[in-house]
Amino acid sequence: MFLLRSSTREGIYNILWALVFGFATLNILSLGARRFEQDKGGLNFGEVLAILVVLVSIVLLGWEMLYLFHILPIRLTPR
Repeated sequence: MFLLRSSTREGIYNILWALVFGFATLNILSLGARRFEQDKGGLNFGEVLAILVVLVSIVLLGWEMLYLFHILPIRLTPR
């Protein structure tokens, strides 16, 4: 029963993460496709948001990797 309840919550979170990354990926791909259009310039809100999501996720992944490889938390021992 406990496994079913926790796996359902984790499943919902996984679906939400997949949606966020899916929309970010679609916006970044459309950004690359717009490069071939001649009369368009600048970025719209969705593309800026997609780039920010990717940057934040890379920072969070790096932060998590620092904990995984035991670099963080930094523990200073007293002398």
